[in-house]
Amino acid sequence: MAGVLATTAAAALVAVNPASAADGVSTTAAESTFPLADPDTVQAKDGTYVTYGTTVGEGVGARCGATGKLFVPVLSHGSGNTVGVGTCASADALPNGPGSWAEGNVWAPGVVRFGDTYFMYYTASRRGSGQKCLGRAVSGSARGPFANPVEWACPGNGRWAIDANPYVAGGAMYVAYRDDAITSYPETGISIVRTHANGMADWDTRRDALKSTDIGWETIRMSGGTHVVENPSMFKSADGYWYLAYSGNNWDSARYATGIARCGTGPIPSTRCTPRQNGVERPYFGYTGTGGLNPYRGLPGNHPGPGGMDFFQAANGQYHAVYHWWNGTRRFPIVATVLRNDGGFYLS
Repeated sequence: MAGVLATTAAAALVAVNPASAADGVSTTAAESTFPLADPDTVQAKDGTYVTYGTTVGEGVGARCGATGKLFVPVLSHGSGNTVGVGTCASADALPNGPGSWAEGNVWAPGVVRFGDTYFMYYTASRRGSGQKCLGRAVSGSARGPFANPVEWACPGNGRWAIDANPYVAGGAMYVAYRDDAITSYPETGISIVRTHANGMADWDTRRDALKSTDIGWETIRMSGGTHVVENPSMFKSADGYWYLAYSGNNWDSARYATGIARCGTGPIPSTRCTPRQNGVERPYFGYTGTGGLNPYRGLPGNHPGPGGMDFFQAANGQYHAVYHWWNGTRRFPIVATVLRNDGGFYLS
């Protein structure tokens, strides 16, 4: 999870009600007009927030300091316990691109602060082959520029590794990512691995977290019916369990949605996570209108195709979620507060 987690254990999810806004917890979802896919949010050292996303071209979206093509656009917003959402691009966090190992655009960056360093994991096309793989870059600032980009994970046989999302717990860093190497086409999966201090993976610790064979609502309507689970994010709740948020189905449709699975009491699962609220048959969060998949719960604005959900913490430990929705042409980010009721979660 690209959240504001210190190198100590992650704080538990704060259980609050909508009325808690009077206590200093912002509970109003904020929608951005900047077209940003696969958003990911982290708190900077100065207390403000930074949201990153997939590459945008020259002239796309409002600008407030950044120009041209942006490999990893930066939206700056909020401060302290007030998160909000950015509406203009102020910088490019990875201005020199994905590094010598890769070429082209950057997708789904995930960032976390570990100690005094920010680690970015991102998806790019491996140079010469086009295979989608993962890179890692580092910076002393949340806004970048991130440097020293290297290849982090690239499975054999052309399988993909994408959508990496780092999080910190108990003085260690972990990365959740879509890992097609643990399945065979048309299936996909999610792995979690602990890293070394430099952010590179300790592969002996890798564990399966979820496979598309574990659910039945993730089949997309193109590419031969691939079963898609992707864009993972881990967070710890007040009940002592770690949970996995993940996306499934077509990213460019109302069917794209978000599942929630329970993963045990440790930051890395010992067995595969268990989808919640009839999660085998339907998503946890999604669009409740025509074309949706009958989710357990809707989301603020009830927009089509809500996915790419990233859980992160504000300064007071309150969890928020940033995710994107699909307007038929582009994706736009929303930041909402994560609340609890009836033993589950909802976004406000």
